[in-house]
Amino acid sequence: MSIPIVAIIGLPNTGKSTFFNKVLGMRKALTYPEAGTTRDRHFGLTSWNGLDFYLVDTAGIVQKPGSELEKNVQKQTAIAKEEADLILLVVDGKTSPGNQDFAIAADLKRSKKPQLLVANKIDVRNAKTESLASEYVKLGLGKPFLISSVNGSGIGDLLDAIVEKLREEIVNSKQEIEKDRIKIAFLGKPNVGKSSLINALLKSERLLVHEKAGTTRSAVDIPFEYREQKFLLIDTAGIKKKWKQEADVETAAAFQSLRVLNQTDVALFVLDASVALDAADQAIAAQIVEANKSAVVVVNKTDLLTKEEQKKLLDRLPDYFSQLWWAPVVLAAALQKTNLDIMLKLAIDVYNQAQKQISQEELDDFLEKILETSMPGKMFDQKAPKLYNIKQVGTKPPTFKFIVNFPAAVAPAWKKIFEKQFRLKFGFEGTPIIINYVKRQ
Repeated sequence: MSIPIVAIIGLPNTGKSTFFNKVLGMRKALTYPEAGTTRDRHFGLTSWNGLDFYLVDTAGIVQKPGSELEKNVQKQTAIAKEEADLILLVVDGKTSPGNQDFAIAADLKRSKKPQLLVANKIDVRNAKTESLASEYVKLGLGKPFLISSVNGSGIGDLLDAIVEKLREEIVNSKQEIEKDRIKIAFLGKPNVGKSSLINALLKSERLLVHEKAGTTRSAVDIPFEYREQKFLLIDTAGIKKKWKQEADVETAAAFQSLRVLNQTDVALFVLDASVALDAADQAIAAQIVEANKSAVVVVNKTDLLTKEEQKKLLDRLPDYFSQLWWAPVVLAAALQKTNLDIMLKLAIDVYNQAQKQISQEELDDFLEKILETSMPGKMFDQKAPKLYNIKQVGTKPPTFKFIVNFPAAVAPAWKKIFEKQFRLKFGFEGTPIIINYVKRQ
């Protein structure tokens, strides 16, 4: 049986994301002092008492959503409830239950899903706070677990109860092993179609999609499988080159996207074919290169271009992204589900390239042959360079140590030539390679 899912639901600003982060032990969900910060569902794998399960954070429930965007947000929460094996209703323990709390509780009871009631924000436990929180018994969901997501009090007891409830549902089931999942992050400017691409892969409205730029605010992790290969698809907030304010919630979301990049295996760099490439795209490409991540360039919305326009766009890409010259490019269209299989195949390929090991015999043979035709010349005020040997010292990304007499004597132009010849021989498409020139001891 697959790993069980625990959905965290409740009214806005009850501390759901703070609880999510506390349990996972990392800043997985975006928390910000603004009600309604969480819009998408996001998953986090955790373990307690030997049982693995996914926590799913959701947006705060609004009984009468106004805008179309808010209706879509609430649809995401409804899907999370439907998919969950256990539901945590998180309430603000510092306030008395209101009509909205009773309405949510009634809906949960009708669903007949296993559930636990959690009174959050009990940062100081005394007779007054416990008495106020105990009023939530009136919801008819049992006695609330009193917790503080800020200082962690009460969370251990809650996790014990979660595991006990889940084990009642999963007697003698064998859990899925997650070690073989490839982490793929969808990165790009706002509104380039990152969430739409993931929804097209999943064939569902798993992620919130809206014409308004910046809809996705938090990184969203979704387990996925394609032809027996397991993935963790990570949707991220759009990254802009500049932000109007330093401390707004969109800026925090963008910074989180960059943190996600450092934890992923493959970056899918998503471009919008319907708009001109610009400095913001170049800035994101630079971030991918700086992080030394394997990458695939995904040009989305190509259904809006003619064949001739697509060709011209492909011709322009090398000029805009010279630092990503080694990354493969796929022309895609989320709405028509065009070339999504190619996108996934390329992601698998570049992931495998990042783990490639070259034997010492092959490296020695390559170096001997290339030095017969392309010995680096002497640089000004430097001794003539001598190249002794090259060894592979790491993977993800592939890393090599090149032993020379004087590293500064090797011209940068020759280093570029060497890397291109190296890639022609050994591949490494879609992954950076690091070649460190080290002085012979």
